[in-house]
Amino acid sequence: MYAFLGHYGAGLPAHRLHAAAARLGTGPSGGIRLIRGEGWALASARVFDRGGVAAALDGAIEGRLALATRLEVRGLPVADRNDAALAHSAFALDGAGFAAHVGGGYAAAVVDARAEPVLVLAAAGAGGTPLYCHWEPDGGGLCFASALPALLALLPDRPGPRVRVLAPGTTAVCSRRSRPLPAPRADAAGLTAPARRRSVPAAGRARAEAAAVRAPG
Repeated sequence: MYAFLGHYGAGLPAHRLHAAAARLGTGPSGGIRLIRGEGWALASARVFDRGGVAAALDGAIEGRLALATRLEVRGLPVADRNDAALAHSAFALDGAGFAAHVGGGYAAAVVDARAEPVLVLAAAGAGGTPLYCHWEPDGGGLCFASALPALLALLPDRPGPRVRVLAPGTTAVCSRRSRPLPAPRADAAGLTAPARRRSVPAAGRARAEAAAVRAPG
């Protein structure tokens, strides 16, 4: 798979971003690509960046051919048909609600930097891939990753109880005027209990995992 990480809000030192990116598996396509803008960054072995919008996706989209056909019918051809490129085009068509129309088991992050940067985080309704988030109060910003060691490498100290997992079937939108506000989508209605258990750690498990993994200083 193609784990990703990123941050939004207050800037992070470049060395910390690179150290965290080193915790991501490169996947079959090669090395990690790090994209940065004013107050945000996104890194993955498969991140798609075009027209001021960057997208990363870990996991897998189901019905890729049908989705690509729908996008092309709407005038959004996808030259590169990897899943991050499909998520990028789905965002161009449906905006922050794109994940309601994209099936599969995945976590996705999209940064729209065409104006004031906006971050959209989405966890698929089918579950399958966790998306860990850490919000630092007092203007510290948001760090996120689909791999817990990568998230911890972004943080200067152990995160304690502030590590959260975005629930399946949920989208969170973050702007510079507001912290992330997770909201269930319509596609969450079909989520089965086994799928939810696969994606969301039991109560306290994320904190226990965070305590067990040493974060770089």
